[in-house]
Order: sequence, then C-alpha cells, then structure tokens
Amino acid sequence: MQRTFPRLALSFAATLATTAATAFVVTSAANAQTFDFTLLPASTVQQSLTLNTPLAGTLIGNYDATTNPTGTRTLPGLFGGSGNQPIPYTSTTRITQSISSNPVGSFSLELLANDLCSVTGFTSDLLNGVPATVNLDQLLTYSTFRTVNPNSLFPSVGEITIPLGSGSITEATAVQTAAAFGTAVQKSAGTYSVNVAVPVVITINGSVAGQPTDPGPLPAVIAFSGTLTVSGSSASLSVTATDSAPIGPLPPLPPLENQAVPLPTVIPTGGTADLLFSGTFGESNGTSSLNLSLSASGTEQTDLADVNGDGSVDGADLAIVLSAWGSDLPTADVNGDGNVDGTDLAVVLSAWS
Repeated sequence: MQRTFPRLALSFAATLATTAATAFVVTSAANAQTFDFTLLPASTVQQSLTLNTPLAGTLIGNYDATTNPTGTRTLPGLFGGSGNQPIPYTSTTRITQSISSNPVGSFSLELLANDLCSVTGFTSDLLNGVPATVNLDQLLTYSTFRTVNPNSLFPSVGEITIPLGSGSITEATAVQTAAAFGTAVQKSAGTYSVNVAVPVVITINGSVAGQPTDPGPLPAVIAFSGTLTVSGSSASLSVTATDSAPIGPLPPLPPLENQAVPLPTVIPTGGTADLLFSGTFGESNGTSSLNLSLSASGTEQTDLADVNGDGSVDGADLAIVLSAWGSDLPTADVNGDGNVDGTDLAVVLSAWS
C-alpha cells in the first residue's frame, strides 16, 4: 500500500491537472440555473387550421334508365336538351378545424450567462382530453343547369357553399424538435423578460364525415414571450406563444368517381337533387395558426455535482468521489455511467463553488 499510494496520488494529481482546464472553460455554465416546468391549468390554446383542395370535373343526375328510372336528370342551360347530361363544375373542398382547450405539458428552461437562456424538451398535449371540431364543406361553381325529378333551376350565381359533414380531432400534440436559444434579460431581482423561439412539430389526428383526417406533421416555431420569476429553487413563467404557418402543397387525392351528393334545389327551394360528382383533385394548400397563453411552475434541477446535497460543490463532494474511485457507488457516480472515475471528477471540478 505504501508503494501504490504515491502512484494513486500522482494519478489523482494528473487527473486534477487535466480537468482543471475543463473546469476553467465551463465556469460560466457552473453558475447556470435550470428549471423543470409543468404547465398549469390556467394555460390556454387556440389553434385553427384550414386546408383547401381544388376539384374540377362534371356533375350529373343519378338517373339510370334501368336501375333508377325515377332518379334526377340534369340538363344544361335554361332551355332545351334531353336525357341526362353532365354539367361542368369547379370547386374547392375545404376542411376547417378549431381547438380551444387548456393544454398540459412540460419543458426545461436554463438561465445562461450574458442574458441568454435555452428551452429544451417542450412537449404538450394541446387537447388535454377535449376533442376539437372539424367541418367539411364544398365551395362549388357551375354553369346554369336544370334538373328533372325534381324540376328545378340552378342558375349560375357564383360560388355556393355545400356542407358535406363534420367530425372531431382526438389528438393534437406539439413536441420540440431542437434546442432553442433566446434572451432572458433581468429586469429586477429574480424577474426576467424572456424571449425564445421554440421549433416544434404539431401532430393532429381525427376524423371527418366518417373518414380519417391527418394533415401530417406540421412544422412550427412557437415564439415564447413573457416573464420569468425566480424565488430560490422555485420559478414561475407566464408567456404567450404564437405561430402561423402555411400547409402544403400536399399530393393530390385519388380521382372522384360518381360521388353521391344530395344538392338542395335553388328555384324553387325545398327539394333535393340527387347528383353524382366526378372529378380530379389538385394539390392541397392551407394555413395553420396557433396561439398559446402558458402559465407554468418550475423547480430548479438538482446539481449532480453537489454529491452530498448541501447546496454547494466543494471539498466535501470531491472527497466522496475520490473515496469511491473505481467503484460503482451511485452517490459518487455523478454522471450515472456505472463507474466513479475521471469523468465524475471533471463534473465536480467544473461546478466548483
């Protein structure tokens, strides 16, 4: 033991020397505070989405001389014509959704040197168990035509709106995709003005008119702006966050073939013309907007280098690490890799206070 101790001492001395530079370089990080936040019930979210899909083709009555001889027939113009003839049209199929709820979620915020801060791990369930509404309608434009069974005139009056169905959104989440850096400028003791842009991806799932609706992952940037208040190891954060982004273009849907649409009659009103729509879809485009008002409470992360938990990183913590050198003692394994070694020593020295 007498022969090996000097070698151990020299080994520790060498390790101390090599890690001293690391400690010097990261001194500014040693004074950083990191808080783990949880969203409070007072938080609110307002999210809206509109997705427009162009469609062009023909409509025709559902009349068939053999299978449906009493069905609706279509004829072009005000006069003349016979049989059941296709009528050209253009339209836009529109999906709109609206979310209004109290989201739940969590994230971490770190106060850095030089009035900087970072946000990591932001994740939120935007619905929090409250389904959102979805509506599907068609904005239709056509040339003047007539129907038989029922007898009605459909004058060309520009764009008309036809409700096609409704549904609900059952999942809406926002998950951070990369670390976000911004400013945290101290305004008074324990009070900071925070501004940071957080990149997220929004995922939405649900159904409308019996069909699943999924616009795919929606990249967004949520701009946090508000006030951070720190009191000891606790903190509160009140921010507003907004994002508005385009959607698409999305690939065209499969062609529409003889889709049955009960179209309300125009002149006279009160009837229903049973029509079949066929057409080709174009690329879908739309917009998504998000407005958050977030209230969150936070607790400061425990400094792993404070091995004995007395609130400071000093010789007592160093002694614990050195005494457990080469073992897997959990209390001394600062970085949690299963071995007490130079890496743990470097962490303690870099956080020395």
